Amino acid sequence: MPVKITITFGPPTDPEAFERHYVETHAPLVQALPGLRAYEYGRALTNFDGSAPDAFWVVSLTFDDVEAMHASFASTPGQKTTDDMPRFITGPMKS
Repeated sequence: MPVKITITFGPPTDPEAFERHYVETHAPLVQALPGLRAYEYGRALTNFDGSAPDAFWVVSLTFDDVEAMHASFASTPGQKTTDDMPRFITGPMKS
């Protein structure tokens, strides 16, 4: 059964630098993950009541199953993806 992991990033210290690094550097690393079936990312929008969102950026990754997800992140591309995260995350993150 497919599994999805959703990651939310809180406001970074420099939103433009975060977005630039994510799109130009990090997204290509994520796209190289073995077994990745679907991948979406982008800025969080305001809430329906007009209030600010709890997150700045939202990411969704889909794999065939939990084992495929773990194997993907244990792979060389998975390690490269994980190793890149401290280069752009300056706010809170939840998964």
